[in-house]
Amino acid sequence: MSSSKVKQSNTILNVLIIAVGAIFLFRAIILILASFGVVFPEFIDDLIGSIAGVAALGSQGVVSLVLAFWCIVCGLGMFKEAEWAMGQALVVLSVTVATTIDSVITLITNPASFDFTDISGWINLIAFIVGVVGFIWLLLTRRRYD
Repeated sequence: MSSSKVKQSNTILNVLIIAVGAIFLFRAIILILASFGVVFPEFIDDLIGSIAGVAALGSQGVVSLVLAFWCIVCGLGMFKEAEWAMGQALVVLSVTVATTIDSVITLITNPASFDFTDISGWINLIAFIVGVVGFIWLLLTRRRYD
């Protein structure tokens, strides 16, 4: 029997963090390509228009790309209950909340403004919920990473 034992992971949270990373990666690719003038089908043009103004496409894409990378890295590291991954996840989840909170505040203050067909709104809402719940869960279960 090995003396170092990997504890049971928070599998659902790990998968959700990786999924949020994949969603941010999709958003980043679309926004970065759009900032270079790539022409997309109409439904993707609608997505791009709902995410950011034309001037902000490149910077929004870069932020989404960085979040995607670190979400995926820490989600994978958390399967091994790595202490560094827990710290990284806390940072990634807090930045995710910070970058999506504007959309959620708008939804709360003006629910009629939420467009159920707008994929960007759903991305922000899902990322915000995963960020808040994941951050709280990690704080409550932090001893498992000692």
